Order: sequence, then C-alpha cells, then structure tokens
Amino acid sequence: MLTQSLQTVANLFLQQTCPLCDRATPQPLCTNCWDHLQPGAATHPPQPTTDALPIVTWGTYEGALKQAIAALKYHGHPQLARPLGQALGQHWQQFPLKTARSPLVVPIPMHPEKQRQRGFNQAELLAKAFCQQTGLPLVRQGLARRKVTTPQFGLGLQARQQNLAGAFVVGPALNQQRPTRPVLLLDDIYTTGTTVKVAAAELRRWGISVCGVVTLASAVLEKSRPTPPQGLVPHRAGSLASRG
Repeated sequence: MLTQSLQTVANLFLQQTCPLCDRATPQPLCTNCWDHLQPGAATHPPQPTTDALPIVTWGTYEGALKQAIAALKYHGHPQLARPLGQALGQHWQQFPLKTARSPLVVPIPMHPEKQRQRGFNQAELLAKAFCQQTGLPLVRQGLARRKVTTPQFGLGLQARQQNLAGAFVVGPALNQQRPTRPVLLLDDIYTTGTTVKVAAAELRRWGISVCGVVTLASAVLEKSRPTPPQGLVPHRAGSLASRG
C-alpha cells in the first residue's frame, strides 16, 4: 500500500503541466483542453484567380486553437506541434487535395536568425508530425528564407507583398533536380495567403509544380462551426482556463 501511494505521488511530480490550463497531464495537452481545441472539419476552396492555391485547413484561427498556436510559437511549447500536426494529418486524410501523384510536403521556412532566436521552426515541426500521420514525404529544405522580414500581422496586402518580395529561394533539397511530384506547402496560419503565394511563385519559377497548401488554422474561413462552450476565459497570455 505504501509503495503504491509513493508511486502515485511520484507520478504527479513527473507529469508535465498543460500549457493552456496548468493541469498536470502526461500528454502535451490535457484532455479537457484538447476537447475544447478540436475544431469542426473545414476546407477552404480554391481562390477564383490564376495564382490561387487550393487550401486545406484544420480550423479557424480563434479561441482555443489560436491560444494553442501562440503557446507553440511564442511561449516555448514545441511539444504541441506533434498532436496538432497529427490532427492536421488526420484532417488531410479525410479531405485530401486530388493530385495525379502524391505530393512532397515543404514547410514554409524561417530565416536562420529568427529560427535561432526561437529555437525551432513551428511549420517544420508541424510538417514532421503531419508526414508521420499521412505517410507523405517531408522535404525540410525545399525552400530557404534569405531575407529577414517584419511580422506580417497588422500589415496591409500591399505592405505584405513588399515585405516578402525576394524572401524565398528554392532550397538545396530541390534546386539540384526538379522533382517529378508536386509540392504541398505547409504553414501554421493562413491569413491573406501572401506568404504561401510568394513561396509558390518562387517554386514555380524553377519549374516546380505546387498543388496547394495545408495549414493548421485559417483566419479567412467562414465561422460555420458552433461557438466554444461558455466558461473558457484567458488564464494568461497564450493560455486557456477551463470551466470549474
């Protein structure tokens, strides 16, 4: 009995805490927060323009999903990329883009200086988990970022385009030999689409086909799913407090 009690206490100390509500949990997110995080299935149809890319996205950039992405990117919780990337992969398996050949997954890169500051590229971590779930090949260095850009948040469309002009180049994994498969770009958030369109244009300039984009969250989807249950209030920056 004593041994069992000691083991129970030890397990409590060994468990990590949920980055959204501070509950002890053996998983990257506690069950309660994960249940609130799950968005309804959603797809973003192709834009009616010649340079548009079909978008497959897991959910809307709001509420618990927005807070989880903030915790991943800005509050030092890269472990969240695994369950989020796997969930995105499951969504892709339900709603894949139809292509003649299965695509290569290329994450949107960060500039090396910014990646050193953050310690990781969240798009690459999401892409790794996504590819583990789907079985699609991951091409980590399909693109490279050669220009330090200011954050896109708050910029207008023209300013976004100017900010990203010349930001991307084809990376060493693709510039030696043109792939026969199309590329599927992967990023964490889709807002105006400027980033992925600039990245796709650079790949296409080299004769590389780009079939579409897959993202964890989109800020442009119609809010067709039910609103989250009442009682979810901010606990701290990038966190979520649960009911009771």
